[in-house]
Amino acid sequence: MATDVSQWKEMLDNSMSGNFILSENLVDVLLRLPVKSIIRFKCVCQSWQTLFNDPDFINMHLRRAITHNNCCMLLKYLSSSEEEVYSLRCDKDFAEFRRLQVPVPSKTDYYHIVGSSNGLICLTESNNKGSYVTVGTFLWNPSVTAQWKPLPKYLINNMMTSPFMVVGLGFAFHPRIDDYKVVRIVYFLKSKTYEVHVYSLKQDAWKNIDANVHCHIHDTVSRTFVNGALHWLAAKKSQGRGKSDDLILSFDMVEDNLREMILPEFGYDESSTQKCLADYKGLLSVLVYNAHRCNDNCDIWVMDEYSVASSWTKRFTFCLDVEILILLDFLDNGEVVVQNKNGGLVACDPNGGKIRDLKVAGPACLIKYIETLQPFSYPSFSTLSLSEEEIHVEVGEAGESSKRPSKLSQPS
Repeated sequence: MATDVSQWKEMLDNSMSGNFILSENLVDVLLRLPVKSIIRFKCVCQSWQTLFNDPDFINMHLRRAITHNNCCMLLKYLSSSEEEVYSLRCDKDFAEFRRLQVPVPSKTDYYHIVGSSNGLICLTESNNKGSYVTVGTFLWNPSVTAQWKPLPKYLINNMMTSPFMVVGLGFAFHPRIDDYKVVRIVYFLKSKTYEVHVYSLKQDAWKNIDANVHCHIHDTVSRTFVNGALHWLAAKKSQGRGKSDDLILSFDMVEDNLREMILPEFGYDESSTQKCLADYKGLLSVLVYNAHRCNDNCDIWVMDEYSVASSWTKRFTFCLDVEILILLDFLDNGEVVVQNKNGGLVACDPNGGKIRDLKVAGPACLIKYIETLQPFSYPSFSTLSLSEEEIHVEVGEAGESSKRPSKLSQPS
């Protein structure tokens, strides 16, 4: 229900004078405010502060933002001085509208973005190009800068006897279990075995998953959360053959298990091609391109029915006159964001092949982002009132929150 200016002024005057009644009209207006304004208006009166901290209001605000597609793009790149820059960009014209500052410096000087879900971002410490990642992992709500949570330490069983590599990472929220999870796949170099660790925000704890991994994971970070599962590109040696076949490794967030999925039959020699998984309008997709030749075709294949191999269809084929280094993501208008061989970012229209220069250079990471009031409302979270040393200690020592968990769910 719409509220005119005179009604809004009357409600505001009443709230300032203490005669505050939570009307349907007022709540409707407040749900439309951006997160930055809501945080500022918490100081108007106690009633407003109580409302803005209420889990039901937070969930309604998030659901409205998702329903109205109030998303933007979070771009992380390195400046000319090799400093990390976190930039919020408009999804339509890619114009920057805000810079973000990570509240706690990384011990390695750099962070790698694992993923974003409902406005919460998962980061892990890495080198400047993200070519290695550590076990130091954090959750961050950039809309409420003080909300920063180091994940608890987790003892890796064989770390004292064998060097290891973090070869798989993923982060997502699943409404069916009402929980955020971080998935970490570790490979031990001596024993050539894997461990799969899963962190639950609701439980604020890690657990080891009994899962057998029989393939080599290509992409450390899963950027594709579709149908309740995280996905990585991987390869597996064929029996009786010397070469490896590419496949998709998926992790079901509800069942906590891994399984392999086959890629489409491309119908051409794949030896000179690169592949990239993506979420195309809620469907699992794979982009196939030649990273060493310009004026070559890029194909976009889409799985129309999840987990049904026969449903793979080639949706687009377009020609690029730039040499692609990596494909990053889709914009909401259907354009594909590409990092070319010179390090610049361009947006390509798969319908006509038109290329738009985004005027960003350097190694980059691009993810969809939505602003949220969502707190870390499970047992423990850190704020900037703590010192840097306190933030990096075991989570159990960082204090407990009295906030009750909110029932967060995405709209159907």
